[in-house]
Amino acid sequence: MYRIGIIDDEKDERDDIQVSILDNAGWILDKPEIEFKEYELEGRKREDILQEIQDDIDEKNIQALIVDFRLDTTADVIKGWQIIEFMHDEIPEFPVVIMTNAPEESKQSEHTDADKVYPKKIFLNPELEETKELVRNIILNMQKYVTRRETLEENLAVELQKLDKDSEDEKALERIMEIETELGRYKQLYQTTVDTGLDMDEIKDVFQQLKKYEELLG
Repeated sequence: MYRIGIIDDEKDERDDIQVSILDNAGWILDKPEIEFKEYELEGRKREDILQEIQDDIDEKNIQALIVDFRLDTTADVIKGWQIIEFMHDEIPEFPVVIMTNAPEESKQSEHTDADKVYPKKIFLNPELEETKELVRNIILNMQKYVTRRETLEENLAVELQKLDKDSEDEKALERIMEIETELGRYKQLYQTTVDTGLDMDEIKDVFQQLKKYEELLG
């Protein structure tokens, strides 16, 4: 099951996005089980919207996000490019699609990646061959994201178990730090293993002392 978040201030367009995806998902998935979450924008603060997106990603409530580049009716609260910029800075590996009526303008923006910009005049026409390909890209990117995040989380759990059994396992600690660095590109890490109580300077000193003892004993 995949769930795609939609941020668009026009209900008709939100509906058309869902139709285009559902009509074409069957060509890519054997069982096209896809749901959608429409984000409420009216009467909200920018930070609340961004926090809700972040929480949904952390809790695996959504596996992709479609954002209208121009949110005309909520311009005083939040703009599409601000959401895109936030995602690019905070969770860069999360699949984000930019929907726009002005694709060339959006591609030139410093806040967007050209290959993630989808023209509305194409995507909102589900019968087009190009639309099928764009939907395929969304699904493949969701699959890659989910697989890689799950792999990183599983690897992290294994290394944490090793460190729990042997608090002096330097390789496990180094691996944990590497995994958490990469995992932070797939979801927000509020606290890493180091943040939760491991003092790196003290750890390095301990390992250096152990090496000295090993050299003396060896």
